[in-house]
Amino acid sequence: MNKILIIILAVSILGNLVGLFIAYKFLNTRDWLRQSETKLAEAQSSAAGLSEAVSAMTARLDETDVTRMIFLHHSVGRGLLERGKLREQLLNRGILVKGATFGDELGENTDMNFWLEKFRTQMPQMLSFKAHPNLYRSDSIRNDIVVFKSCFPNSDVVADGTEPGDPRVPVRTIANYRALFAELKQEFAKYPKTLFIYLTAPPLVPELTTPENAKRARTFDTWVVNEFVSAYKQETGLDNFAAFDLFAVLADSDNVLKAEYRQNIEGDSHPNTKGSRTAVEAFLRFFDPVCDARRTAARKVGPA
Repeated sequence: MNKILIIILAVSILGNLVGLFIAYKFLNTRDWLRQSETKLAEAQSSAAGLSEAVSAMTARLDETDVTRMIFLHHSVGRGLLERGKLREQLLNRGILVKGATFGDELGENTDMNFWLEKFRTQMPQMLSFKAHPNLYRSDSIRNDIVVFKSCFPNSDVVADGTEPGDPRVPVRTIANYRALFAELKQEFAKYPKTLFIYLTAPPLVPELTTPENAKRARTFDTWVVNEFVSAYKQETGLDNFAAFDLFAVLADSDNVLKAEYRQNIEGDSHPNTKGSRTAVEAFLRFFDPVCDARRTAARKVGPA
């Protein structure tokens, strides 16, 4: 009888211990789940929070004595600014960069066929742009540098096209692209104190283009950098336009995004962190002498 009572007591104690252990694990799991849910919510809002913080900081810095740059871009541009540290590097040089991107009237459409209309009708907004989203200055202070870039789909150039081309047509041909810059030449010349910098569209991953289309992109970009820039200066007498060959920095010998710069996601042409940082390093080597020369030249040029 005593043995039976002892067994019953032992089982009871063991059951209580198991129950306490389960309750302990449940409480810990509940806390872990609560913490996970909190972290998930924070992660989901982090992009919006970062954007708001950057916009607020940009608006404040816009009131200081800085050189002001507006950068019209989409996601690859964001990678350059954030992962590539371009925003930070430019600020260290006394240059405040303001990203006009998705959510801004200036940044929504950046394919090649949209640029002519933008530069013809929205230059006042570009020059007065203060911060994302759609904030503008109401005084006479203006942006000093306008940087613009189309995204990687524009490097899928489907044909040579027929000269003289049409800059407004969305068909991606060399002729249409060249026609665009022939028209932009006149728009840039209207603002001699503003420095315009074109970044060539970045390359695509192999599965999103063809060897022929990618080669055409390289051909056009080389033309802009090696021929158009010098022709613009010769014809206008101005040095307020420059072109940085982002495509050449990121592309391999097959004219597609280098393997070392790709994301581990099939069909994703966004450069990874290494690609963004490599591109920023190359851009700054290009930009520093251009900017220094313009600062010197701007003192000799009358009002825009």
